[in-house]
Amino acid sequence: MRTAARLYTGPMLRTGETVELDVDRLAYGGQGVARHNDLVVFVRGAVPGDRVRATVRRRKPRYAEARLDEILEPSTLRRAPVCRHVADCGGCEWQSLDYAAQLQLKQQQVVESLEHIAGLRDFAVEPIAGMEHPWEYRNKMEYSFGTDPDGRLLLGLHRRGSWREIVEADECRLASAEMRQARQAVQDACRTLGLSAYRRTDATDDDGDGEGPLRHLTVRRGVVSGDLFLNLFVSRRLPQEQQIVSLTRSAGCGFTSFAVTVNESPADAAVGVGPFMLEGPPFFHETLAGVPLRVPAAAFLQTNTVMCSRLYETALRWAAPAPDRPAFDLYCGIGSMTIPLARRASRVTAIEVQEEAVDAAAENLRGNGVSAVTLQAGDVRVVLKGMLPLPPGEVPATVITDPPRAGMSKKAVARMAALGADRLVYVSCNPATLAGNAALLAESGYVLRRVAPVDMFPHTHHIEAVALFEPA
Repeated sequence: MRTAARLYTGPMLRTGETVELDVDRLAYGGQGVARHNDLVVFVRGAVPGDRVRATVRRRKPRYAEARLDEILEPSTLRRAPVCRHVADCGGCEWQSLDYAAQLQLKQQQVVESLEHIAGLRDFAVEPIAGMEHPWEYRNKMEYSFGTDPDGRLLLGLHRRGSWREIVEADECRLASAEMRQARQAVQDACRTLGLSAYRRTDATDDDGDGEGPLRHLTVRRGVVSGDLFLNLFVSRRLPQEQQIVSLTRSAGCGFTSFAVTVNESPADAAVGVGPFMLEGPPFFHETLAGVPLRVPAAAFLQTNTVMCSRLYETALRWAAPAPDRPAFDLYCGIGSMTIPLARRASRVTAIEVQEEAVDAAAENLRGNGVSAVTLQAGDVRVVLKGMLPLPPGEVPATVITDPPRAGMSKKAVARMAALGADRLVYVSCNPATLAGNAALLAESGYVLRRVAPVDMFPHTHHIEAVALFEPA
């Protein structure tokens, strides 16, 4: 532990000063919040109830950010982290906080966002849905290749605050044992073959040519089906691809599909051209809320299968579709909510911008024997503009929307409201953008009736919620 030579007690705080603080809450994003006189101080790694010694790293007119140097008096809510990588990786920064307290704080953050950002007050809040066993819950892990100080190949997660350093994270507690085994097997195979990690150099051009071919590995697991889809991202195709597959299989990794995807750009992301299948089908199977699905390699799927089913069940219950009236599913993805919605409505209009997801949705509709759906490929804002105004007989009983983290644009919200549905069900992964869109819906004549937080990401600050809006 670093101990400051001088403790600062004056009325102002400056960069480099060390101060003792009492942490009273957590900000959205996971940082502890304390006050020094009237100044808000954010301390990463602190939990409510901690008394800490911290050094100011950044000073702004209205707040400061400080580095945690020492926990002087630990909070009664503090718990010993389960994962040995927590200090290096930082992917699940709330491990030090009691899980019941995590749930309480997440529910509080959803409510506070709606109250403070949207100015809403009179709505019911269901108790947050948490996990009975909040570990090994992810159905997707994205690993990155790198090199340790000795030049040895690594496959793992980014070190906290670094885009270059990789933590092997062989005991990550958010991944299942099968996913951890797959990471180890691919890493060992690539080491055996003498392959190296991609690294941008000063000579790297706009085509992304850098040293080494290995970039990322995504591991996707069907929790219900047991399928395991491995997708190796490389800067160029490799002559050793089939050897990697064979060595991974011989290590006892029971994958059902193995693919390679080529990312020639300098972007540090698991994207590219493909997948080129080396073994198995270009999809894996999963079941959500009782609906069997085929999920393509790059398609979006909520990363917590167990809690996603809880989330969808709440959304469908609140949507209450009418069998003699149509419904809309906005940002429908691969059709995971479109299918049960269509079984309860006369027909469904489903809109999705990603063409691959639209194709997967069509396949899933066929596989589930659902035909009363019109799939529209395109941006929700643009597609709705071309449909409005609706004829009186086409007004939907319900609309479900599940937008990305950035929420819906102002025009998209206005056009969704213009559909005139009896109920709007909003599935959100960001309380702040939910609140912003809720304020826009209020301007369009819709009232927030209920909200249900769902903990899809235990031990992180992220939180999902379902919100029900009805006409005023």
